[in-house]
Amino acid sequence: MEDKVAQKFDQNSDKIAVVIKEFTLKKLAETIFERHAEPYIVSVAIDASGAANPTIGFNVKPFPNVRAGDKVSFDGQGHLIYGPKNPGEFLAYSILFMESDADIRTVGEKVEQVLKSQALSLGVKALLSANPTWALAATIMEKLMGEVAMQMKKNKDDELFRRNGTLLRDVEPAFDILRSYVSENEFIQCKTSIIPLSSSNMLGSQVRVMKL
Repeated sequence: MEDKVAQKFDQNSDKIAVVIKEFTLKKLAETIFERHAEPYIVSVAIDASGAANPTIGFNVKPFPNVRAGDKVSFDGQGHLIYGPKNPGEFLAYSILFMESDADIRTVGEKVEQVLKSQALSLGVKALLSANPTWALAATIMEKLMGEVAMQMKKNKDDELFRRNGTLLRDVEPAFDILRSYVSENEFIQCKTSIIPLSSSNMLGSQVRVMKL
């Protein structure tokens, strides 16, 4: 069945989505006085068109009252990191798990402000305009997410886990569709999947676009 889907997939026009299917909070960053945590996921992504006309896709999703050992799973497609969209030649993305120390209701606004300021500080627009390649896009995603983590730590949030990915069109299968990857450290276990997808069910947190 998966082979048939991959064979029918048109890498030049069909859409994909990169999603988090589930994650487990293995332990809390702060355990002395707390019984639960308020983790949040930050994701950033650049595809070929975003590199050529500098824009970044981003998403921020908070999760209140999560206890150590809890598994958070998502109905439908999962939590969107990218898409649904055809990436063009490539897609580079970075995912960050943080634990909030303050009011989690304001974390999305704070992260967006940090993303904008750090993208400006790093000169992302000028870099991509001069060299819109997948290698540079991947490097920028890693650097930008590192700066976001550093700035959020200044707000006393704790970094839990970070992972990066680069998907290419001209490989077999294109963009690694239908594959899932499980990665973890002492705090987080995360399952990420790449799926061919014509449209989003619009039920979860949708990817937003930041023009640089």
